[in-house]
Amino acid sequence: MAQTFALIPAHNEILTVQQVVKETTALVDQVIVVDDGSTDGTAASLSKSSAIVLRHEDNIGKGHRLVEGFKAAIDKGATAVIVLDADMQHDPADIPKFLAKHADNPEAIVMGDRSADMENMPGSRRKGIKFGNFFIGWACGRRINDAQCGMRLYPAVALERVTVPKRHVGRFKFETAVLLYAAEHNIPFEYVPLKARYEGFVLRPSHFDPVRDFMRLFGLVTEFLVLRGLRPMGFLAAFGIIDQKLNRGDTK
Repeated sequence: MAQTFALIPAHNEILTVQQVVKETTALVDQVIVVDDGSTDGTAASLSKSSAIVLRHEDNIGKGHRLVEGFKAAIDKGATAVIVLDADMQHDPADIPKFLAKHADNPEAIVMGDRSADMENMPGSRRKGIKFGNFFIGWACGRRINDAQCGMRLYPAVALERVTVPKRHVGRFKFETAVLLYAAEHNIPFEYVPLKARYEGFVLRPSHFDPVRDFMRLFGLVTEFLVLRGLRPMGFLAAFGIIDQKLNRGDTK
C-alpha cells in the first residue's frame, strides 16, 4: 500500500516548526522531523505532535540529516517522501500538487518550481538560482526549471537506485548531488509551480552561507563535469538548444 511520508529537517526552528508540522500532518501518512542539533527547544516543542522526531545534539548539516530521514522513512514503509523546510518557506498546502504529479509519474523526482515567481525573490537569490539552473542542468544533461528549491518529492524507488558518494552529502551539497546522480540513472524530473516565499515567512537568518556553501556546490558540479568530459551536449541541453528528452541521463 502506498505510504507518503513528509521529511522536515530542522535546526533552531522553534518559531515555525510546530505550525509546519501541524499543517503537514493532515496531508501525509506520517511526518518525520530530524532535529540537527537545535539549541532552542525545537524537538521538545513537538512532544505533543504525532510526528516522529529524531533528535541529535550535534549539528552536522542538512544533507546528512536528509539521508538519515530517507532511510528512516523507507524502513517504516514509505513509498514516497516529500521534503519541506521547517521555516515556512515551503507551504504545506502545496503537498497535494506534488502527490498528484507523483501519481502521474511514480518514478519521477518531483521538484518545486519558482521560476514563474522570480520577481518575489531577493535579487541576489534570483541571480544565483538562474546560474544554478544552467550549471546543474549542464551537468545533468537536461534543462532544469529550479535546481535549488528544497521542496521535493522523492519516490522510494528513486532513492533506492541512487547512491550519492559520502563526500557529496555534507551540508547543502546533497540536494544538488542527488539530481546529478539521478540523471545518470535516467530518473525523470517533474515540476510543481510554487510561489517564492521569503518576506514574512522566513523568521531567522538563512543557514545557507552565500560564499562558503556556493563554493562547495560549485566545486561539486565542476568535479562532476570534469570527470565526465565536460558534457558538451549537456551544455546545449541546459540551454534548450537540443531536445533534453534525447539526452536524458547519459548526455556526454
